[in-house]
Amino acid sequence: MAEYELFKIWPDHLKEMRMAGRKVIDIRVPDPDDDRKDYSRLKPWDILHFKDTNGEVLKMKVMRTKGGESYVNHYDSAEELLINEGIENVWPGVDDFDEAVEKCLQFPGYKERVEQKGIYAIGLEKLLIYVAGPYTATTDKGVEENVLKAVKTGIGISKLGYLAFVPHSALQGWEKLGLTENECIALENDYIRKSDAFYFIAPSKGTNAERKLALDLGLDIFATYKSLKYWKPANKNGNR
Repeated sequence: MAEYELFKIWPDHLKEMRMAGRKVIDIRVPDPDDDRKDYSRLKPWDILHFKDTNGEVLKMKVMRTKGGESYVNHYDSAEELLINEGIENVWPGVDDFDEAVEKCLQFPGYKERVEQKGIYAIGLEKLLIYVAGPYTATTDKGVEENVLKAVKTGIGISKLGYLAFVPHSALQGWEKLGLTENECIALENDYIRKSDAFYFIAPSKGTNAERKLALDLGLDIFATYKSLKYWKPANKNGNR
């Protein structure tokens, strides 16, 4: 799995991508003078590092198809791309076909390059972020406060364009319905292993153990929304 930087994102486009129900297809046009912009080489779950002109960042994965291939489709024209991929997936909120075509070709040099090399539709998948924080407390009210804080944190992460997993609410009550405490902890650890990053709210015995596992797995660890907004590349393998 590689990580690629895509710098040419405008703030309003990045904002669209952060939103729930956001665009799930990113369009990219090859550059005849730049071999690095060969999007056919993208692999399933490669990380795409979008950065807007304000320096804010959103990381997403290349979607994987049911057949195990990367969701990277090539078309000869913007019209063909929109017909096959759906306007709503490329430009949410745009209903007019001609307007959608214009938006595809609005970037400098895109119209000419599409005529030469065509245009790619890249399927986008949100990154999963595990939310870790204290759960147990000396009182029921304390537990409720811990759950509420974790849920609000998950909502904040979701608004930044990531898929937040909050065990406090997702697994709440499971111990009373048939699982042991250790089984619940094992499930939480499995979710950490499937996550792309780890968000640390505050220390506790359980949270510290989760953080250690995240570190052992090499996950990026965050403690503020700001750090997520300016998430740095892990390994810069190329610009796109």
